[in-house]
Amino acid sequence: MILISVPTFENITPECFKAIYELKGDGLIFDYVKGYDCAKARNEIAKKAISGGYEYVLMVDSDIILPKDALINMLDSPVDVCFGVYPRTTGETELFKEGTFNFENRYTFKEIENMGKFPVKGSGFGCALIRTEVFENIPYPWFEFISYENNTFLSEDLAFCMKASVRYKLIADARVRCGHIKKHVLYGDST
Repeated sequence: MILISVPTFENITPECFKAIYELKGDGLIFDYVKGYDCAKARNEIAKKAISGGYEYVLMVDSDIILPKDALINMLDSPVDVCFGVYPRTTGETELFKEGTFNFENRYTFKEIENMGKFPVKGSGFGCALIRTEVFENIPYPWFEFISYENNTFLSEDLAFCMKASVRYKLIADARVRCGHIKKHVLYGDST
């Protein structure tokens, strides 16, 4: 079974909900967590996945539009942590390249055009599929904002990636091209 959950402060966009509703796959259960900051909401989702006995949890941001075959592609050769691709700014994704110290070097859509599944340093959690046992094997809180003395911070999703990558390989699936409503871009059209 797969828990599909949206951490949301306010509402889920109709386009996002419709895309979740139209996902192909078996044993899909939808839920959402409302009214918390993103880190707390994601921690609550992970707790639900563990207590509910789900094999995976798919976290989807409330303004992301998933392709119908997202789960089929992400699960065709199962991994512990798998990210879909969505646009951040023109030409950039939320996928970060391996081999860099900071989360600064992003992939462009053009770079990943024909890559299939490939390792990443981390990603935003607009579309993130995590095997539930991952949460049982890394320290809690799984998601937290980290502030540094130089007035920079690490977002909750990248903090998770930093913790998880110690034990697990983080994978992106370039076939899972999502739309991002706030960026007014659908399915990776920003090449």
